[in-house]
Amino acid sequence: MSFTKGFFANISVLIALAYLFNVGYKYIFQHASVQFKNRIAVAIFIIGGWLSMLFGLRVQADTLVDMRMVPVIVAALVFPNPRTVLLIGAGIGIGRLFFNYDINGWLAFASMIVLGLAGMGLSIWLRKLNWRFVWKCTAAVLVLNLVYTLNAMLAHLLVPPSPYEYWVSIGYVAFPLRVLLSAVFIAMVRDFQKEQMRVEELRAMNMLLRRQTRELREAKREVEEKAGELLLASRYKSEFLANMSHELKTPLNSIILLSQLIRDNDEGRYEHDEVSYAGLIQTAGNELLQLINDILDLSKVEAGKIDVVFEPVLLRDFVQALQQQFQPLADQKGLQFEIETELEAPDSLVTDELRLNQILRNLLVNAIKFTEQGSVKLTIRLETSPGLTELRGTGRRRNWNFASWGRPVKRPVGVQRISFTVSDTGIGIDPEKQKLIFEAFQQGDGAINRKYGGTGLGLSISLQLARLLGGGLTLQSEKGTGSSFTLSMPTRPLSLVSKTND
Repeated sequence: MSFTKGFFANISVLIALAYLFNVGYKYIFQHASVQFKNRIAVAIFIIGGWLSMLFGLRVQADTLVDMRMVPVIVAALVFPNPRTVLLIGAGIGIGRLFFNYDINGWLAFASMIVLGLAGMGLSIWLRKLNWRFVWKCTAAVLVLNLVYTLNAMLAHLLVPPSPYEYWVSIGYVAFPLRVLLSAVFIAMVRDFQKEQMRVEELRAMNMLLRRQTRELREAKREVEEKAGELLLASRYKSEFLANMSHELKTPLNSIILLSQLIRDNDEGRYEHDEVSYAGLIQTAGNELLQLINDILDLSKVEAGKIDVVFEPVLLRDFVQALQQQFQPLADQKGLQFEIETELEAPDSLVTDELRLNQILRNLLVNAIKFTEQGSVKLTIRLETSPGLTELRGTGRRRNWNFASWGRPVKRPVGVQRISFTVSDTGIGIDPEKQKLIFEAFQQGDGAINRKYGGTGLGLSISLQLARLLGGGLTLQSEKGTGSSFTLSMPTRPLSLVSKTND
């Protein structure tokens, strides 16, 4: 009964000490240095051996039966420095001398020194092996418990009881219990070690995330500052372009007017060469004026200073004006030009007629310019979308090349969208170039720029204007077969539609 109480007392002491060590290591020494933590761990291991002896079972008033070897076994598996294992064994052995400063105390001290040396050698050997941790634990528990038991039996050659009496009375029970309890404590310490490793990893990740968060905040602040600077620079650039465009247009208009007077030569003052030169000056001036107007429009769009005035527009009059404007250009190049309006298209729409005309003019000019032979066609249709009522009609189309207007049809209620598609049989655009042409100063390639001329601003301006009108601009093209640009927009602004619905 006393033997059982002694073992349970040892177990209770070691468990309590392990728990206190866990709590202290986690909360008290959390921010201490690694060297300080190692020293504290060594001291606690030695104190654990002392307390194990203090609550151990006394046999014949001189012999102690306890679990003092457990700290050495655990140290052989946990501590990276093998000499630490010897230090712990020697520290526990010194504590044994405090109980009995006699032959038994010195024999116990020597036994712990031998156990520490065995644990140090075992630690070095196990670190060279590529075993799983469970097999290393098994080897450490069996070897060091066996060494401790042999030391105890050799010590009893000098002091009573004899080795045989020791083994028969205590040893045969103590050895398997020590092995079992050593394995239990190693499992506890291993679990504690894993928890500490997870805590350290989480702490390291937390520090890394904090540092990355701080760096991201600094980077975000720098990006915001740069964005503000770029926005300010863009505004200054747009204002500068707008101001300079106005400044350049005044003398340029004078040059164009004077060159036109010379070219007209109403009074016959100038020779044929002078008139020819005046014509060249006027042509170059008109091209420069168009460039300045494009830059002015682009700068206004980027600066957000362009005005959009929505008003009713009669589609028939608008289409006739386009027909009269571009038919001569198409005839000059020998192209077939056609404007086709589907029967379901509305009679009128509410939009900015000036900006709509500017978009379609850019698209039609490009279509005629990049088409050498074939046709250019503008198709106007009402787009179908969910929520619109089904249109009733014959499905026939109205052609604005003829005078027939057609009969009215029933219109859908709600938000309606109309599309203007400009199709040509020109050079087409490579798929990889189709996104670039909507950017400012971009064309198909340098050869096209040199052959056909232009600034590459027309499509960029058209896209921005289409967005201002509540629509968008899309492209379908294939190299060598032609292109189709589609302007899609509501027949009236959404604000007006919402008020009507309300």
